[in-house]
Amino acid sequence: MTPRLEFATVFGSLRRAALVLTSVVVMALAFAPTTLAQMAPAPQANPNSEWETAAGGHLEFDVVSIHPVKDSDEPSSVNVPYGPEDAYTDTGGIFKATNWPVIHLIAFAYKNSTAQRDAFRASLPDWALNKGFDIEARAENPHVTKDQMRLMVRSMLIQRFGLKVHYETRDVSVYAVELIKPGVLGPGLRPHPNDDSCSGAAATTKARPVDNPETNPAAAAPPPGYTTLPGGFPLRCGSFVNMPPSQPYMRHEGGRDLTMAKIVSTFTGMGNLGRPAVDRTGLAGTFDWAMEFIDEREGHNPPSDAEGLNFRGALEKQLGMKLVSTKAPFEFLIVDHVEQPKEN
Repeated sequence: MTPRLEFATVFGSLRRAALVLTSVVVMALAFAPTTLAQMAPAPQANPNSEWETAAGGHLEFDVVSIHPVKDSDEPSSVNVPYGPEDAYTDTGGIFKATNWPVIHLIAFAYKNSTAQRDAFRASLPDWALNKGFDIEARAENPHVTKDQMRLMVRSMLIQRFGLKVHYETRDVSVYAVELIKPGVLGPGLRPHPNDDSCSGAAATTKARPVDNPETNPAAAAPPPGYTTLPGGFPLRCGSFVNMPPSQPYMRHEGGRDLTMAKIVSTFTGMGNLGRPAVDRTGLAGTFDWAMEFIDEREGHNPPSDAEGLNFRGALEKQLGMKLVSTKAPFEFLIVDHVEQPKEN
């Protein structure tokens, strides 16, 4: 065989092989779209979509007034409890906050929980954590629900503070909250009685931003002499209640008519756990709960001879639950952009 014929033969073989390989790839693409789709990253779902849709989707205030606070020592308050609980008193369609930081406004608008605290805080500029604003906004509808109020505050943040956020799922270390013995509840936990009627009204939330750097959903502490129901459960339903403790270094928390998911969502900040807590109790319905423990959060320094249970001990002895260290995907709210508004 001459060199020219040998080259033509080899080239022809390579060309035929390339054509066959191309055909195989095209057939694979045509008959395996599902496999390729699974390889592509799925769009991030909005975990709040259900309550947002039920509340009406996009809503806005009719009038909004915003002024930055010049005196940082001015007391802080807001007329709506800003945590994820449902407790709410009709405000006549008015949202009013005094010396209130943007971190709390965002937490309220997106129904954020303490379990999302660290990632959420890390995405905010310093001024959004510490600078207070006086805000008064009014809706045309005088009888909006708490979730509708959240959506209107969200619109205000987007329009006046240039807020942009996204949700992000991360595989992180968590504490799974489980029952120590399946089906056995501690003395501080009971199913909410079906025939029990109680008020879901909540008092004005008062807090100093420097004292509450996290998005803590606990409502304002009741006044001295606050009485509880048998079993030590608070009077108020539908919210988290910070009750008077037996000792100054203790913390006494509780609530009534709350799902286990909502109760567990407060454990991260309440117990200074340093990671999200997720509900793995398997308990359905709503519950009344109360627990008292030594307050070991940052900024609280109990005496070395303090008597009482720490958070984990109280969780086990009073609620019949334990913390199990594991890893799990967890949804986080991340702030992409926020800016200081112009005064009006």
